Amino acid sequence: MTSDSESRQKVLSSPAQIAGAREYLGLNQAELAVAAGVGRTTVVAFERGNRSAYESTRGKLQAALEARGIVFTNGDKPGFYFDREKATIKIPDERDRLRA
Repeated sequence: MTSDSESRQKVLSSPAQIAGAREYLGLNQAELAVAAGVGRTTVVAFERGNRSAYESTRGKLQAALEARGIVFTNGDKPGFYFDREKATIKIPDERDRLRA
């Protein structure tokens, strides 16, 4: 059984999760790099798995996506989902444009 402290640990996102979440939000690699405060080549290399990222880099990429409503998951079903209510930086939604 998982203890409360274990279940509350920060999920470490994979390169595939970062790339998928970025694409889901409609961001390109340069936009994610600016949002995370890293270079575009760092994002490219991390997403391709060409080199190991420093945990601080992974954290910056992950935090930039989480601020836009991405929630990373682990366990039996690693991945991510979008939760608009958790977004501290709003991303335009196609439905918002249709309402205007």
